[in-house]
Amino acid sequence: MDSNDMSSQITPVGFIPRFFGAFAQFFKYLGSGEYAARCTLVSEGQLFANEVEPKIIYEEVETIREIEVPMPALASLNSDGALQLLQLFQQEARLVDFLKESLEGFSDEEVGAASRQIHAGCSKTLQQFFDITSVSNASEGQRITIENGYNPKEFRLEGRIEGNGPFNGTLIHGGWKVTNTNLPQVTNTASLSILAPAEVEV
Repeated sequence: MDSNDMSSQITPVGFIPRFFGAFAQFFKYLGSGEYAARCTLVSEGQLFANEVEPKIIYEEVETIREIEVPMPALASLNSDGALQLLQLFQQEARLVDFLKESLEGFSDEEVGAASRQIHAGCSKTLQQFFDITSVSNASEGQRITIENGYNPKEFRLEGRIEGNGPFNGTLIHGGWKVTNTNLPQVTNTASLSILAPAEVEV
C-alpha cells in the first residue's frame, strides 16, 4: 500500500479527536472513491509499507569466468608473409577482387556462384602451401576432458569455469593448427605490395 502521505510511525488518536474526526472522515469517505478504497484496504487488514517487515531474499548467483585469450603479439612485424599470402589467394581465387567488389546489385545466386569458384581457389592454395589439422581429434558434440595446465591458445573454454581443471565439456569446434608451411621462397620483396598487376589490353 502506498505510504507516501503516511508518517513512518502510527500514533494512536484519543477519543475527543476521534469523535470529531469521525464526522469529517464520513464526508471524506462519502465524497472520494479513492479515499473510500484506501479505507477499505485498511479495514481488510492490509498494512502500510512501513509496517511490513523487510523480506530478505537470498539468491545464488553463478560465477562465470571467461578466460580472455590475447591477440597474438609478434616480437617483430614483417608483412612480407602476409603480402605473399594475399598474392597467392588473388592468383588462385581472385579473392581480393571479390572482397573489394560491392555486392549490391548482384543476386544471391550470382554471389553464390562466384563464391563457389573462390572457395575452390582458396582451398587449393591452402592445400598446396599449408598442412592444416584439427587441434582436437574428437568429433564435434563429443564430451572431452581438458587437463589442468592446458594451452589456452589451443582450447578456449566457455561457460562456467571454476578452479584450474581438469574441465569436462562438449567440443563445439575442433580448431585448426598449421603443422607445416610450404610457401615459395621470395628473393625479391621490393614488389610484394603489388598483389596483382594492372591488366591492359593493347
